[in-house]
Amino acid sequence: MALATGLMIGPLTLKPLAMADSAAFWQHIEQNRAIYQDTIPFVSGTHTLGQLEQLLTANLAKQAQNEAQFYGLWHGTEMAGYLLVREINPQARWAEIGYMLGQQWHGQGIITKACQLLIDDLFDVSAMDKIALCCNDNNHASIAVAKRLGFTLEGTLRQYFVVNQVRRNMCCFGLLREEWQQS
Repeated sequence: MALATGLMIGPLTLKPLAMADSAAFWQHIEQNRAIYQDTIPFVSGTHTLGQLEQLLTANLAKQAQNEAQFYGLWHGTEMAGYLLVREINPQARWAEIGYMLGQQWHGQGIITKACQLLIDDLFDVSAMDKIALCCNDNNHASIAVAKRLGFTLEGTLRQYFVVNQVRRNMCCFGLLREEWQQS
């Protein structure tokens, strides 16, 4: 894990995600399914705790190979959100980040601050040259976060993935190291 454990982001604590967190993660998804189901592909395909545990097992295996990073955002013992480096390409020196945050925590700048910490770490510690952020073209909150952080829309992949049996367009944003250093 690259980011320090126990970082406070507003009222939430950032911690590495572990298999022991699967029940809390499942509860978080269920409580926020209405806001995630049309924008986050894995949520629309995850309907049981067992399915989530399979996904976490696969993700944590990627993390063990330094191909990804997974974090939980916690309010005490309750999971409030999820922050990740979905993919790391060390040869090309780029990484893709993602996130989700429960409804009750929206509008507090938490995701923006969490992403700033993650981006700083990826550029300064992991020596990445580019960070990607991809989301549905109708995910206006994520598009706003990308713009707030200085990402540039590099393109929209039409009918790129399926969420709830509907083909969705994916906006691909990019942020270069030199753009981040200038901000």
